[in-house]
Amino acid sequence: MGRNITFALSALCWAGGTLAAVPAAAAQTPIDGRIVRVVYQVVPEGSGSRDATWGFHLTHMQDGRYCVRLGNPGRLSLAVIAKVADICFDAIPGRVERSHEQASQGYWEGTGRRITLISFHKGSIALSEGRVVLEIITCSRVEDAKQPEDLGCGRRPVRYFIDMKGQGCSAEAVLSRARAGTTTCEHYPAR
Repeated sequence: MGRNITFALSALCWAGGTLAAVPAAAAQTPIDGRIVRVVYQVVPEGSGSRDATWGFHLTHMQDGRYCVRLGNPGRLSLAVIAKVADICFDAIPGRVERSHEQASQGYWEGTGRRITLISFHKGSIALSEGRVVLEIITCSRVEDAKQPEDLGCGRRPVRYFIDMKGQGCSAEAVLSRARAGTTTCEHYPAR
């Protein structure tokens, strides 16, 4: 009988150790198992600029990370976000000092010169009173065969606030050089 009690206590201790080792990302958050898509109108401050739309996807990945894809490409799946995420956080709360670099092609405004823009992101994700709070700063530089031109990082982070209630959600974007107009928020299963 003494052997059975020792075995039972050992099994309980082992199970307790396994449960305690569950990563922080496994804790319940409003976005677990969901993809949140936010699209908003960017209203530039000053004359001569046109309104545009922008947005992002935020999802809880199968590996436990929380990843963000910036832009407004339409509804993305989990598999697509896994390939094109701009910044990923290991847990909530979380912070990233430098994401991977991404290259994009374009033209230098006013000169017509073709350029390669290299950018990365830094920021944080947190929960505040049930609200998901994202802060993201984009840093970039122009890569050129003659001389790289550093454009630097945004002065202030772009802040996103996401509230999820049942099947609905709402979001607010606080931009650094413009204001956010009409904003839509939706969420759907992370598949």
